[in-house]
Amino acid sequence: MINVIKKDFLASIIVFLIALPLAIGISIACGLPIYSGIVSGIIGGIVVGMFSGNSLQVSGPAAGLILIIVDIINTHGLEQLFLIIFLVGLLQITFGLLSFGKWFRAISPAIIQGMLAGIGISIFLSQFHIMLDSQPQNNFLGNIKDLLVIIYNSVLPLDGSRHHMACMIGILTISMILLWNLIPHKKLKAIPSALVGVITASLVANAAHLDISYLQVGGNFWSNINFIKPADFMHIFNMSIIFNAIIITFIASAETLLTSAAIDKMSDKSKTDYDKEIIAQGIGNSLSGFLGGLPITGVIVRSAANINAGAQTRLSAVMHGVWLLVFVSIFPFILDYIPISSLAAILVYTGYKLVDVDAAKHIFKLSRGEFLIYMITLVSILFTNLFEGIVIGFICAFLKSAFKVLKVDIDKYYIESENRVVVKLHGNITFLQLPTLIDAIEQLPKDKNIKLCTERLHYIDHACVDYLKSWEKERLEIMKGYEIDVEWDEISKTYPSFKWQLFHSEHDEDKKENK
Repeated sequence: MINVIKKDFLASIIVFLIALPLAIGISIACGLPIYSGIVSGIIGGIVVGMFSGNSLQVSGPAAGLILIIVDIINTHGLEQLFLIIFLVGLLQITFGLLSFGKWFRAISPAIIQGMLAGIGISIFLSQFHIMLDSQPQNNFLGNIKDLLVIIYNSVLPLDGSRHHMACMIGILTISMILLWNLIPHKKLKAIPSALVGVITASLVANAAHLDISYLQVGGNFWSNINFIKPADFMHIFNMSIIFNAIIITFIASAETLLTSAAIDKMSDKSKTDYDKEIIAQGIGNSLSGFLGGLPITGVIVRSAANINAGAQTRLSAVMHGVWLLVFVSIFPFILDYIPISSLAAILVYTGYKLVDVDAAKHIFKLSRGEFLIYMITLVSILFTNLFEGIVIGFICAFLKSAFKVLKVDIDKYYIESENRVVVKLHGNITFLQLPTLIDAIEQLPKDKNIKLCTERLHYIDHACVDYLKSWEKERLEIMKGYEIDVEWDEISKTYPSFKWQLFHSEHDEDKKENK
């Protein structure tokens, strides 16, 4: 027992050191005070950790929701954002109680990877501007258009401007992250590379008294608390508010449960109760929204670090939330020494890592169609927004699945010794494929025996059965002396029995007349 607690304690320290800079960076990327990100990290650790359906999963603010948070703030304002997050929590609790957890996992990996890549590129571009002490645009094309100009101004001329100093701190942060990841020593590597980058950049910036932007927390972190006001609940039935809450519920729940599934594969100690996990996330989000925090999800980076650090129980996730609470309550002044460009650099690196090239290659090798869905989702997110991009990806995935389901293969080959043409139907055939079926069947020769094999036919509808029945009757009248053999017994397995009996009896009568 003592050994388990010791391992959880050490793992919680590692997760805390990872969560702190990420929570701050995500808050800044959303245009919110760092309070919002950290309080959601505290709730995600302590509250969600206690009720979680996955004991090794670590929850908190996620980079994947930055785009939609920014859009909601621009459209509805800050107060409405927290009301929406509160509603997200209530929706998740409801869905968990109704056992809807498994349905949030029913998402094509191509859409998920496309979504993460689109989010990653968007975060990379927007935070790249902030890393260079510039203001990002609100859209992909605007950020691309300004990118070369911003880079040029940050490199030439070397006049010691804020752009150059911020650029230097950002590059230093990313360089330390990359170098630290290359260290082979396991004990040193346990220290989060993002933390090493921030500490190094902060020491250099403050030692050199660089005139760049720093965090401004002040002596009392909790002075920034922002409860939902009673008047805000008047908007709770606003359709736009409900619509945005449903969007975040869908994305946050899907990300959480997919993270849970990944953790189950990473550790034998993990076995997720998906409905319980959704309820835990709902409790966390409702509380986070009420206290002015960001949406909470299960986060793969923190969860993987938790497992790799040797966590045994949910205690590590809960304790990491306690360390966040203690730190910002006792040592908030330390945060004032952190350069904003350093935090932006962490998110630049995070955005880069979200674009999983290996996963894209795997999807490409697996299926060209799935890769097309991946690319459509990615590009749609970049040129529209997160929700519309995901909807477009879903529509494409649905159309692809419908095409596969409705696809029918018709193979024909000739057996010379029997003077017979064999036709094999594979798949599903409905009235939509009837013209294709008619073309194939009508081209069959009239001077050979014909066998229609349907054992690999999964489904056939009334229109197609009716056509085959009429075609068989017509051919039996024309092709005197030749056999027409349709496997009606196999077709009956895919068609209602009371209809089959009618077809079967008429078919037998036609054969008797032919003989």
